[in-house]
Amino acid sequence: MVEISIVIRCKNEEKLIGQTLEKVFGQNTDIPFEVIVIDSGSTDQTLAIIGAYNRVRLYCIPPESFSFGYALNYGIEKAKGTIICNLSAHCVPVNDRWLTELTDPIVQTNVHATFGRQVAIKGVNRWEELSLDECFPDHSEIKGRVPFSNANCAFLKNMWLERQFDEEVSSWEDYLWYYLMKDKYTFKYCPNGAVFHSHPFSIKSISRRSFFDGKAITFINNKYGVDFLFCEHPTFRTKARIFFQDVKHNVKLFTKAGYAQYIFWIPFVRFFSYKAFWNGYESIRNVRR
Repeated sequence: MVEISIVIRCKNEEKLIGQTLEKVFGQNTDIPFEVIVIDSGSTDQTLAIIGAYNRVRLYCIPPESFSFGYALNYGIEKAKGTIICNLSAHCVPVNDRWLTELTDPIVQTNVHATFGRQVAIKGVNRWEELSLDECFPDHSEIKGRVPFSNANCAFLKNMWLERQFDEEVSSWEDYLWYYLMKDKYTFKYCPNGAVFHSHPFSIKSISRRSFFDGKAITFINNKYGVDFLFCEHPTFRTKARIFFQDVKHNVKLFTKAGYAQYIFWIPFVRFFSYKAFWNGYESIRNVRR
């Protein structure tokens, strides 16, 4: 009987999907597992690479129907395991103990859900490198750490049967799910259940993700009455204060990491990020709950 179902969502991931699958199938574990891949319209060699792994159960969804929540729900619905492991296609397990480290707390203790560390590949994206180091540290302390992430996590399928991921929210479907479940279930951060995770740097990609994040914040507030921004009607002064505090924080991070030569660019990069975020935030702000 399959005990663990690893659900991987992907689109145009020819550069890393092969490495990810190679590491997944090379895991040192006694618990049987299956691998389900949900592709949302790849046009490169992704599907051909996946096809070389006959143990993969591949499903394709139309790109126009994609959302992070929908792709995950689609795959989990077809999963046979009692434990679900969500993994992004470009998140490559760092070693053959990744799956064991991520699922042992669920199998052997009273933990219901876990999420693992995300390690940036050095030199690919220094902005993301410092962010991941702060949000996914090599220890289990809570300060500065994110509460949950679908890029690298595991949980009991019964939790999902009780509440599926929101399919309408543009991003933050994992944060929202955690927030709605945290008072009933135990979540644990597992720094040793680590994956490599990096995106090439570009203002376009940063702005796109920031826009969707801002849009998600408003959507969640409208639909669930949850204000992740902790400021339902931010003024220009509030926005400016948040921006300058963030720039100051990033200057400290870059200086400490030895990347002082990039400090000049911080205000510009963060400006485009925040501009896109507030555009997304305002885009559906007036939608009624």
